Amino acid sequence: MNDIRNRQDLGVLLRDHRRRAGLTQRHLADLTTVSVRAIRNLEQGKVLSPRLDTIRLLADGLRLGSAQRETLLEAARRPPGTADRSGDGGCGPTPWLVRTPLIGRDTELAALTALLAQPDGRLVSVVGIGGVGKSHLAAEAVRRVAADGTRVLWRARGEEIPDGELSDRAPGETTVLVLDDAETADGAGRLVELMRAHPRLRVLVTACAPCGVPGEQILPLAPLPVPAPGAESDPEQLARVPSVRLLRAHIRAANPLFRLDDPDTDAAVVAELCRRLDGLPRALEFAGRWTLVRALPELLAEVERSPFGLTAPPMTVDSSRDLMVRLRRTLGRLSPAGVSFIAAVARDHRSWSVAEAAAAVGTTRADAAVIVFTLVTYGLVRPEGPGGDEPRFSVLNHVRHLYADARREPRRWGTTVMYRSGPEDRVRKVAVGES
Repeated sequence: MNDIRNRQDLGVLLRDHRRRAGLTQRHLADLTTVSVRAIRNLEQGKVLSPRLDTIRLLADGLRLGSAQRETLLEAARRPPGTADRSGDGGCGPTPWLVRTPLIGRDTELAALTALLAQPDGRLVSVVGIGGVGKSHLAAEAVRRVAADGTRVLWRARGEEIPDGELSDRAPGETTVLVLDDAETADGAGRLVELMRAHPRLRVLVTACAPCGVPGEQILPLAPLPVPAPGAESDPEQLARVPSVRLLRAHIRAANPLFRLDDPDTDAAVVAELCRRLDGLPRALEFAGRWTLVRALPELLAEVERSPFGLTAPPMTVDSSRDLMVRLRRTLGRLSPAGVSFIAAVARDHRSWSVAEAAAAVGTTRADAAVIVFTLVTYGLVRPEGPGGDEPRFSVLNHVRHLYADARREPRRWGTTVMYRSGPEDRVRKVAVGES
């Protein structure tokens, strides 16, 4: 009997690669000369004996690395009915097995691992802006979970939750379901149903905002710390800053001899590049990879014009445009009060306290604290440390750039004027975020 599940592994791999590349089936067809119908049938598992030449064309169109390409070809070579289960116990793709080392996230990794280990930790959400490394952190955490024998299911954005696979488990087996880059607005009810139906199920969500489910444990993920002013004067101290460590690792992938204390290295350029890019891991990866053909001062000049100025290097899955779209998606989730508040504080690069921000925008300190709490949770605002009597915060450079562009070219950004709710209704501010 022809069982479409025989080719499920190939279909899942192909679909995952295509979605991570940001391509529709039509786009991939245009790039490869493979028909949309053929791609659709492959992804749905309807092709029992796929032609390897077709798979190679698709791998070329997706710009897969050698390891990913060989994995896709191996899935196509398997005879029907012999899907490979060695890597994940039949639980779908295992992206945590192919991640690069996680740099600068020791504290967050320990916190997430501890949350997943708690008996009552049924739902954990890692929240932050696009490019901050939520998927990477989740991948490393579940890699540790899987090493202890816990079953892991990983589903990327847009994929259906595998209810059937959740039911197909050994008695007493605990399952961790990872919903990566999830759209949380419409899925809260579904999550509650799943956890009620499967008492031993734990769910790990990565998203730009919390799910809003009772009992949800939220881990806000901020960008990596950036160098303090003057840190570049001491290369040893600079090398310990997490964002610098990550940028250095990506530079060394292109130039293994790179050193911060090298006389030819301008440490001030490295430090400022990290600051301008907000310590955002995805943006730092772009910068580090471009050093294969571009000098650091040239990259800094590009970033000074716009933190989104560095396009994704060739053979990169996500792009700088993805970072912008995802950031605007997060901004679009804010309330009118939130977008008006951040539009006001985004005008200045200096740090501020809750009291200072409240006075600047004309609202109460209590209302300002609620908004700042949300902004920090979403990762749009960075805590800057105690700073005396009160904690201080600053708006990310990426966010400030979007608002500055919106003020200069409101039509280009589809900008609207929104009114703040509550006692500060009298003030009008420009809001960015519609996508």
